[in-house]
Amino acid sequence: MRSRLHPSKRKLAAWLESGGPEEVDAHVIDCDRCAESIEALAVPTPVLSDALAAVLTPPDDLVIRLNGRIASSLQNRADMKMFAELCGVSFPTAQLLLTDRPLDDR
Repeated sequence: MRSRLHPSKRKLAAWLESGGPEEVDAHVIDCDRCAESIEALAVPTPVLSDALAAVLTPPDDLVIRLNGRIASSLQNRADMKMFAELCGVSFPTAQLLLTDRPLDDR
């Protein structure tokens, strides 16, 4: 009887990530030890879960900041419309007059 060679944890992780060679498929089906290793690899570690949560969780003040930016933008637009009306120019003309960017950047 021949001894059974188990794929390394690295090979098992690669197999779990994207599939793998047929010999690994066949081995995992028949080997309880490697199947358990794959199950352990599939469960995210608490450190990884916490890190992902920290990266993916929006800041607490996100809604407040967004609402502030939207209100500011709306106010600027209203101010620009009033300027256009007072000067007797169109809204796009007022935008051109009040913009800091050079014409080439538009």
